[in-house]
This record gives sequence, structure tokens and C-alpha cells, in this order.
Amino acid sequence: MTARTVLTEGATGVLWLVRRQQRAFLWTFAALVVALAGYIVWQRVEMVGYLRDHGIDGCADWRTYCRGKRISDPVRGSGPLADAYFHVYDVYRPRLLDTGRLLLALPVVAGVFVGAPLIARELESGTYRLVWTQSVSRTRWLAARLALPTAALVVGTAILAALYTWWWRTARAITLTDVAWGTSVPFDASGPALVSLTVLCFLLGVALGLVIRRTLPAMAATLAATAGVRYGLGVLRPRLMPTRTLVSAADGDFGAIPRHVFSTSWRGMSNGYLTRSGGKIPWDRCSSADSADATERCFTRLGSTGRAYEDIHPASHFWPLQWIEAGICLAAALALAAFCARWIRRRPTGRAAA
Repeated sequence: MTARTVLTEGATGVLWLVRRQQRAFLWTFAALVVALAGYIVWQRVEMVGYLRDHGIDGCADWRTYCRGKRISDPVRGSGPLADAYFHVYDVYRPRLLDTGRLLLALPVVAGVFVGAPLIARELESGTYRLVWTQSVSRTRWLAARLALPTAALVVGTAILAALYTWWWRTARAITLTDVAWGTSVPFDASGPALVSLTVLCFLLGVALGLVIRRTLPAMAATLAATAGVRYGLGVLRPRLMPTRTLVSAADGDFGAIPRHVFSTSWRGMSNGYLTRSGGKIPWDRCSSADSADATERCFTRLGSTGRAYEDIHPASHFWPLQWIEAGICLAAALALAAFCARWIRRRPTGRAAA
């Protein structure tokens, strides 16, 4: 069956041709997903087994005692419980974070190595002419070109994001309380955020390849644009939901607030002192003072009452922020898909290869 015969058969023939053209990517990506999924399941099962065997499952790293037994001394600690805890911290924690960083590479790969060359290579080599001179419309051809890689990326990243979330939430209580959950790892490597970001970067690469019409320049532009998207989402994320404010006692002590609120929250939004009217004086206002006394005088001059505050995103904000960010990414992805369809429909054949 020749390419020309296939194309004259309509949408089914186009899908058959596209599947053959993209089978190397599909098989490679499937193998990658299986390998990463197997690694995540293996590491999670091994970690949980170690926690259970050594009696430290459910213990958090900020506690001195675990079920009434002393874990560690104030410095590093000693004894079987301490050794078991620090083994988990030193061995499984780096593996978990490194896996998250590896998953963050998926949107980059999807945009630079899958999306950017997908159409740009066709326009650069001129093979698009065979399709556009047949009975298949340009829009249908574009939809067929996008359907398979988009479906593969959605399914594959959804599996990996779900497994990574499963692993991370288990390890969070004991090995990751010092890692803010709103940072790129683990936030962008888990849940719907990873899936939507991958789709967005893929379509961003497709759109740039369609406009630039040269493979290597399109890949370079996609890499830069993907970095910009990642940076923009990181800046925007803390502002997607209102923060909650924790207020200390008059002496600045937060002791009345349960410890787990701090250990499970995304902190670092803003902190400082309150005025008598309830206004906030951010710590940055007096951070340039050269001594503790100078800092205290600075806050007093600004009207501080001595009651400290800290703005946080509690643990309950994790999933709402995930879905809000996913919605933003998917809306942008749909806009890019509409742009691609409009561009390819209005673009003259001759100019497309210019």
C-alpha cells in the first residue's frame, strides 16, 4: 500500500500513515514509561518495607520520639531507630527527588524533541505537499498528526504522575518535611500539573515549528519558551489561591499552633510582624539592619506590636492548586491547538515551505 493510495482513503488512511511515521516515538515512549513506572513502584515498595521492618513508619523527622521511643539526640542521634531513620533520609530521599527532576524533563522532551520537529520537519523537507494535494484537508492532516502523540503523552505522564504522587505522599511524613511541596519538585512532577504541562509544552513546540518552519531553530525556540513557561508558572503559583496567615502570641512565639501545621504547609510566602491596626510589616522592610537591636528598633519604628505573622499555603491547598494550574495549562494548550489549525488552514502552500 503506497502513501498516495493511503491518503486517498481519507481519515483512516491518514491515521494509518501517521501511526507508521510515529511508531518509533510511540514504542520508545512506552518503554520509558514502563521503565520509570517500574522503578517508582520498586522504590516505594522497598522504602515502605524498610520503614515497617524498622518500626519507623508514620514517624516524622521533626519528632524526637517515635511511639514513645527516642529516635535521636539533638545533634545527629544514635541507636537503631536513629540509624534507621537517617538511612531512609540519606538513601530514599535523594532517589525520590532525583526521580522528580527526571519527570520534570518530560515536558521539555515533549516540546523540543517531539512537538517542534513534528510539523517543522514536514515543512522543511516539503513532504507535506503529498498530503495537501490529496483529498485529505490540511486541518484533518494536522489533527491526525497531533492525535497519537498527544494521547500517548497524556496516558504516559498520567501514569507516571499518579505513581510519583503515591510514592511522594508516603515519603513526605518522614523524609521530605524540609521540602516545600509548592516547589517544582514535587509539585510539577505529580498530579495533573505534570500531565497538563507536558501537553502545553508539546503544543508549544508544534506551534513554533509551524511558524518557524525549520527544525533546529524551532527546537531551540521551544527550549527557551518552555523555560519561560516553567518560570512563569513558578512565579504565578503562590498567587493562585489566597494564603492563610498564622499569628503568634505577643512575644512572637508560635507555640500555640500545632507543629504539623508548619511541617505540612508550603511556607515562605511572607513573614514579619503585625501593627496595632492588623497591618503587616514584612521582614524584608528591616532585613538590611546590621544587628538584632537595629532590627528590633526598625520594626518598633514601623509600629510593630511584637506579634509575628507568617503567610502559608496549608496542605489542603495542594490539590486545588494542582487543578488550577492544570486548567491554566490546558486552556493555553487549547489556544495553541486552535492557532495551529487556523495557521495551517490559511497558510499558502508555497509560502509554507519558504
